[in-house]
Amino acid sequence: MKNKVLIVLMMLTLSALVRAEGFLDSVSRMKWGELDVVWIEDDKFPRFTAAIYFQDGALNDSFSGLTQGTFEQITSGTSTQTQREIAEFFDFYGASIKSNVTHEYSVFSLQGLTKDIDPLMNKVCSLFTDAQYPSNELNSYISRSKSRLKNLVTSHSSLADRIYRQLSLSQTPYTVPVEGTLSSFDKLKTQNLKDRLSELNKVKKVLYLTGPAEVKNLKEIISKKCNWSSENGLKKLSLNKPAAQSSIYLIPVPGANQAQIRIGRYVTTDEVQGKYDNFNFLAGFLGGGFTSKLVQELRVKRGLTYSASAYVSMQRDYGRAGIMTFSKNESASEAITIIRDVFNEVSVGKFSQEEFKHQQGHQIGGFLFGFEQTEAFLNQIMLYDHQERKLEELANYPEHIRSLTQEALKQANLEAFPWELLTIVVVGDKSLEKSLSQIRPVKILDYRDFL
Repeated sequence: MKNKVLIVLMMLTLSALVRAEGFLDSVSRMKWGELDVVWIEDDKFPRFTAAIYFQDGALNDSFSGLTQGTFEQITSGTSTQTQREIAEFFDFYGASIKSNVTHEYSVFSLQGLTKDIDPLMNKVCSLFTDAQYPSNELNSYISRSKSRLKNLVTSHSSLADRIYRQLSLSQTPYTVPVEGTLSSFDKLKTQNLKDRLSELNKVKKVLYLTGPAEVKNLKEIISKKCNWSSENGLKKLSLNKPAAQSSIYLIPVPGANQAQIRIGRYVTTDEVQGKYDNFNFLAGFLGGGFTSKLVQELRVKRGLTYSASAYVSMQRDYGRAGIMTFSKNESASEAITIIRDVFNEVSVGKFSQEEFKHQQGHQIGGFLFGFEQTEAFLNQIMLYDHQERKLEELANYPEHIRSLTQEALKQANLEAFPWELLTIVVVGDKSLEKSLSQIRPVKILDYRDFL
């Protein structure tokens, strides 16, 4: 029985390996006028995805939440159709649209059946050229957005993420929330949304496509109907390295029976240049699943939490390294101390070869099956393009991880998580102040200042 299972696993791995090694062959790059196009040929199903990348994001907002509001309300009405009619149109075709705004770039994506490409893309073009942002729909959006922010106090994990981001990036222009603030929503007006959409129509764009050859029919529609140009793009920023941190930030919230813990810092591109894969491996080693170092130390050995995750994620000009976990109020300080000890141990190589090899196998195996979903592959290509990295790096990832040494892991941990530079945020009960002060001096902040 064991032999049969092993054979099946080997066959699956080999099959995935063949697909992964040849994945670049399915990627085509084209130029449609001023528009750069990346197409992943996929004829398994008669469906397509069109993701429009805008090299502009919240960093260019005149106030927080402007770009996100522009995209989220683009379907609120045109000069000929109401929001309801637009929604019914996409529902009729079984299509979906969504947007994602970061500080450095924005993405608007459309998914539907290949046979419906013409009406669907024509509708998308009409939204970008004729969105009216009617005041009644905008007022409703503002009201919902404010309620969502006010209700964050009932979701301590989401509140911790929001506060941690603002505090850990406080020395940078990236600290302002993409999604807006209670005060900035009052600034949203029909005209400034129209003006922002006009700006976005002029920035550098890349169209990322998946689907059969019929997706090329989009070329004529976009050139005639969307009125897009590529006059400019987001300017590059250079950040100073994070400064030393001397405090723990405690944010008391009502009814907290556990503490949400966030630890990390912002990362400059100079720090990760040429070492993206090393840091990705480090994140998996520390908090990439049940067998990861932090989960074993915090959950398996001590029962202090249910989960712990780690990440080192990069955009083009900056990134963030962080740890996310939670614990009971009475054990929060112990959990933070253990995280600090894990950092110290990994930095001096105090981990077994078995742990290291296991993570190598885990990441290499996971990579091979990462090409099963074409949309996920498309997003990887988009990220690599945004970071100005070559796709060959993606193809060579398994080999790089296979050749990684324990010394490289030690060095990556030293560079990503130097304890003295890490911001520590705890959202929980006010009684935590005493125990947390044994680690660092505690600063108590009001959560309402971050909404």
